[in-house]
Amino acid sequence: MKKIFIFILSVFVITSFVLNIECQDVLVKIRRIDTKKASTVSKKSVIEKKNNIKENNVRIVLKDNSGSSIYHNKICIQGKKLNIYYGKKFCNKGEKKKITISLNSSLFDKNNIVKVEAANDLKWLGHNEENGSPKYKGMFYIYKENNGLVIVNDVSMKDYIAAVISSEIGVNAPIEALKTQAVCARTYILNSNPKEYRKYNATADDSTDFQVYNRQKPNDNCIKAAKETTGLVMFYKNKLINAYYFSTSCGYTTDYRIWGKDKKYYLKSCDLTDKNKINVKSDFDKFIKTNVNGIEKNDPYYRWNVEVTKEQLKNSVYRATGASAGEIKRIEINSRGSGGIASQITIYGTKKQIIIKKQNDIRKALCSPYAEIKLNDKTVRKGSMMLPSAFIYIEEYNGKFKIYGGGFGHGSGMSQNAAIEMAKQGKGYKEILKTFYSNVEIKENI
Repeated sequence: MKKIFIFILSVFVITSFVLNIECQDVLVKIRRIDTKKASTVSKKSVIEKKNNIKENNVRIVLKDNSGSSIYHNKICIQGKKLNIYYGKKFCNKGEKKKITISLNSSLFDKNNIVKVEAANDLKWLGHNEENGSPKYKGMFYIYKENNGLVIVNDVSMKDYIAAVISSEIGVNAPIEALKTQAVCARTYILNSNPKEYRKYNATADDSTDFQVYNRQKPNDNCIKAAKETTGLVMFYKNKLINAYYFSTSCGYTTDYRIWGKDKKYYLKSCDLTDKNKINVKSDFDKFIKTNVNGIEKNDPYYRWNVEVTKEQLKNSVYRATGASAGEIKRIEINSRGSGGIASQITIYGTKKQIIIKKQNDIRKALCSPYAEIKLNDKTVRKGSMMLPSAFIYIEEYNGKFKIYGGGFGHGSGMSQNAAIEMAKQGKGYKEILKTFYSNVEIKENI
């Protein structure tokens, strides 16, 4: 009897042990499945959260084809199905496929604003025809003013950013460069609040005064870059930065001081050359007259030069400053900012001396539309009203002034062409951004 009891007890213990192992194995498998499921759900949630970030619409004033005026004599709009709202509190509605609105239109009888939306996109006929008149997303608000009609595009942030990317850095840039431009453009527009457009509840216009918008139709990659960076902006000490950017560097960027006394420490001079051994401030002539090896060395504007006569210079100085220096005898670069940018010059003339400080004013004063700007690739540009940049060195000979320069744009913040080259080297958009903007956080704008 005792032997039978011991046998039964042994069987029970062994069975319990085996079952326990199997149960533990089942529990481990269940935990693995739950963990995998949780991981999948977590990833899915992140993607859904990213796609569901709410971004407000923006309102953009649309300038004429020259980019010089916000006023228009008439506006012709076409769409698959246009809904036109007018009258007091937009209580009246009309439907058309095409409409031309002028200053004397009856649509303005009881309200100086007309709203136009479409079933799909809006086409502004006769506008930006050289680029195929890209269509507009969103809706138009058309204001009747004494000087003409003002047209404002109310558009989603996503669609706005895509159409800035295509117009600013171009549709053919690598995807990481497009994302870089997307974060810059979003940060810039969210930090924009111009007084002159508040009456239209607008935050910018579509010109280079802010950032170029919808001059080129966005392609799939531009749309993808806008979507995959949804909500992402740059902060410095928990404040949105001024995300300045420009076309091409001379091998260096400059710092915040070109914008005034406000200390934007995230805008620092950036060296984009390959082990340049020249002291840029003291030996800028050697630097700018040489095609120093740099990431943008093959860009046409990386190096350029222009010759201006004394007569041309006299006229351009007067045009830029409103003061006549007389015959120009000498030009002196008094000081340079970081990266070698000319920050103050003195024009010595037979009538007076004129001091010019701002980089934009320097570029205007030293450029004649009749002079030829010879670029790095041996091509020539004519008719420019300002020098490509203020990274310059000046020599006088044979009664003329020869200006050697590099880069295109103000030179502060991100160089778009450098961003393109970095993306080609395999760098991601966050790494590229942090090259040009120091100590910034790239995060969602909550």
